[in-house]
Amino acid sequence: MTFSLEAYQAIMLAITIVGSIFGAGKAFFGRIETSLKDRDDGLKNELSKLGDQMSKESEAIRQLDREILKLKADLPREYVAKEDFIRSFTVVEAKIDAVQTTLTQFAKEK
Repeated sequence: MTFSLEAYQAIMLAITIVGSIFGAGKAFFGRIETSLKDRDDGLKNELSKLGDQMSKESEAIRQLDREILKLKADLPREYVAKEDFIRSFTVVEAKIDAVQTTLTQFAKEK
């Protein structure tokens, strides 16, 4: 059993085999390319969402900074420091003691 081919038949067979391999490779790599493109599009969408979220967080941080600066400006006007309160209260107590002393002396004189 011999198998003989003419030259043009051998060339056509080789072209067919090479073409089949080329077509299968192109289809395979085409699927890989499509898969990569889909993955890249998904990553692009996720990055876009992340960017939007970061801009919202950035705006929230800026708003918080503004509120802290406003609080810093209002704090001395609205609240009294502990040391200032103690100092003021000591003065008030001293005045009350002076009034008590004066009333006690006035009561002893009469």
